[in-house]
Amino acid sequence: MKSFIKTFIAAATLTAAGVAPALADDPSAHGYRNGYGHGNGHAYGHPNGRGYDQGRPLVAPAYIPQHPLAGLREINHRQAVQRARIERGFHHGGITRREFRRLMAEQHDIAAMEQAFVSDGFLAPHERAELHRRLDLASRHIVAEARDHERRY
Repeated sequence: MKSFIKTFIAAATLTAAGVAPALADDPSAHGYRNGYGHGNGHAYGHPNGRGYDQGRPLVAPAYIPQHPLAGLREINHRQAVQRARIERGFHHGGITRREFRRLMAEQHDIAAMEQAFVSDGFLAPHERAELHRRLDLASRHIVAEARDHERRY
């Protein structure tokens, strides 16, 4: 066992002494182009040759972690604005009682969909996109109902 430990320590020492300086001299070992992020004089078309990577590693992370409920604040804000538009249209007479009920039911369906999506504590990108798509459609419905010349008297 002692001979194994001595061999392991000797190998680790040689590795640290022999390979570390070689890695320090080899810029490609660190993921940098030409050692310091500088290109061949015109990296990415930048005239001073510095490039736009500014010495950062060339490999971007495949996944950038976000907050589990990222984008939820914007969705809630859009829902609140749409509800205010519906209520304003109803109170000013541009939206009839039937249209008001239908538009508010659509808002309720979107809110229920949102609750179902976030019930697992995470709002996936495709779920967020679906909510935005439904909110876009609801917004078009609000505009159409407000401009259809049906008046509440």
